[in-house]
Amino acid sequence: MFKVLIVDDDKAVRYMLKRYNKWANFGFCVEEEASDGKEALRKLSAGQIDLVITDIKMPGMDGIEFLSELRFRKWDVCSILLSTHSDFEYAKQGIRLGAFDFISKPLEDEVLSEALERAKKYLDEKNQQRIKEKEESRLIEDSLTHAYPKKRAESIANLILTGNLAALVEAETAFLELAKLLDQDLFKTAKLLEIMLLNLGGAIYKEYSWLQKVEETAFGHVLQHSDSLQGMKSEFLSHIRGLIAVIKKYEFHQSESIVRKTCQYVTDHIDTDINLELVANEVYVSKDYLGKIFKQKTGVTFNDYLTKIKMEYAKHLLGTGEYKNYEVSEKLGYSSPDYFCRLFKNYTSYTPLQFRKLKV
Repeated sequence: MFKVLIVDDDKAVRYMLKRYNKWANFGFCVEEEASDGKEALRKLSAGQIDLVITDIKMPGMDGIEFLSELRFRKWDVCSILLSTHSDFEYAKQGIRLGAFDFISKPLEDEVLSEALERAKKYLDEKNQQRIKEKEESRLIEDSLTHAYPKKRAESIANLILTGNLAALVEAETAFLELAKLLDQDLFKTAKLLEIMLLNLGGAIYKEYSWLQKVEETAFGHVLQHSDSLQGMKSEFLSHIRGLIAVIKKYEFHQSESIVRKTCQYVTDHIDTDINLELVANEVYVSKDYLGKIFKQKTGVTFNDYLTKIKMEYAKHLLGTGEYKNYEVSEKLGYSSPDYFCRLFKNYTSYTPLQFRKLKV
């Protein structure tokens, strides 16, 4: 059964859709309902939904904003728009944003049945394609297992974690070895490099789990170049540079263990009220000593580092579209939303509202 989420601010419409008695005939079941786009996003993030039927005009986050957010997050979910005839221009905009279909209000069982039949065919075909691709990928990965340079990958990961640019030399050597071993086969080389990047990202997540919340783009492992080995190598090395940059950004490459522990404590507890004295107690040194050595090793004060990490987390929270300014402020441990907004503007040059719009 494909699971359905109904999104409409009108309870009567939600009720009518739920009582439609042919869901099972088309292989669907109504799993969840929501009154606006924000609630729908929360429901989608909490569980697997295959089909969303959403109204266009709703208070809060409307259907168009909701579809924009789905597109931004790259969530693969089939969506059908509900619209009146006067909403036709909005419906066309929704189709451009990736909506699969739209049906007009007032709802008619026959029209809904036809839409569900089309959606069922689309979802069945998509599932078959996904199964086929997964099996093909598994066969390729199995055939490449013997070629995976495990020791080389471990060496690259260790160098990345210390912020050492020698990781680029190791990565280039690994690339040349793989290309030669796989007889310059572009597809197989790209596949094995993607496996390596996935494992490198996993090694860093394991060490610093908080990074997964805010640095997803840096850990992408799909290579776009397929036209030449040179282009593939360039992109692969670019990914390695990105991973090194992330480690340095959060000062995790510091050789001084007290500084490294301080940085990790801040990132792991970013949603709590943190100060220098609290962290000093956690790493078993005096507040004055920690402040001095932190500035000496990183070039920034502890408070500046703390603000930087909080603002990076704020960017992540605002980018989800699920939180208002005061909610983000509370999550970061700030008692004043105005103070948070000033800090955010100083750090990003955008107000939280402006930044949120950039992400739509």
